[in-house]
Amino acid sequence: MSNVFEFVAEHRNGAGKSEARRIRRAGGVPAIIYGHGEPQMLSLSHNEVLKHLSHDEVYSAVLNVTVDGKTEKAILKGVQRHPAKPRVIHLDFLRVAN
Repeated sequence: MSNVFEFVAEHRNGAGKSEARRIRRAGGVPAIIYGHGEPQMLSLSHNEVLKHLSHDEVYSAVLNVTVDGKTEKAILKGVQRHPAKPRVIHLDFLRVAN
C-alpha cells in the first residue's frame, strides 16, 4: 500500500520570532521549504501536522506540499518539538527537483 502524504500550507509574509509565536498561538506550525528555487515561509495546521507525523513513513517518503494551490514535491528535513508538551514547533521541508 502506497501512502501519499499531502501537507496543505499557506504562504506567510512575516519572518522572525514574533511572527512564529503569533502562528503558534493561532494553532499553526511555522515552516519553511527550501532548495531548488527560492525559499518560502509557510504556515500549517498543527492538528494536520500531528496526524501526518503519527505515521512512520512520512519521515522517509517524498511528500506533496501544497502552497496556495500549487503542489511541490519535498522531503521532511527537520522537525522541532517542544521538550515537555506534545507540540510541534517548526518544520523544514527540502524540495525535490524533478
